[in-house]
Amino acid sequence: MTAGAEQAALRLVMSLVWSAVGCDDPPPRTDPSAAITPFELPDAPLERAGGDGAPVRVDRPALLHFWATWCAPCRQELPSLLKLADEIDGVRVIAVSDEPWSAIEAHFAPGPVPRWIARDPAGELRRALGARTLPDTYVVDDDGVARRRVAGSLDWARPSIRAWVLSLRTGEESR
Repeated sequence: MTAGAEQAALRLVMSLVWSAVGCDDPPPRTDPSAAITPFELPDAPLERAGGDGAPVRVDRPALLHFWATWCAPCRQELPSLLKLADEIDGVRVIAVSDEPWSAIEAHFAPGPVPRWIARDPAGELRRALGARTLPDTYVVDDDGVARRRVAGSLDWARPSIRAWVLSLRTGEESR
């Protein structure tokens, strides 16, 4: 074998080895959130769907989810988040919009506004958290401290995401 053929064979072997190493996919993430500087939620008034006047409280682990009716990714993911909220216990889901109730009601028409929807009329909570993108979700512990953030949309129906949300009940992922 000539020196040129040996070099070509070596390059071929090295490229195959390099390709094989690059094909090793990382394991799927089960926690889609990123840690943030812990932030105690302010006493921003959130209005409940139905306008019963009772304040929305975070008294157990919660997903505080910011969305808007005009946001395409929000409209796509919100049904799976609300379905998850109906199916789980121990983690409160609060889907917050700062739009007028008329826009929110029109979005859900002809049905009622789901009980998981709340309104931040002045956008105080969103500004306090620094939420600049939509959708934007914060993991809040039972002391009312935001500890993790999911920027962007998720498929809340995916089994790994559901398992992650259920782990929040025990505080496994929230701190």
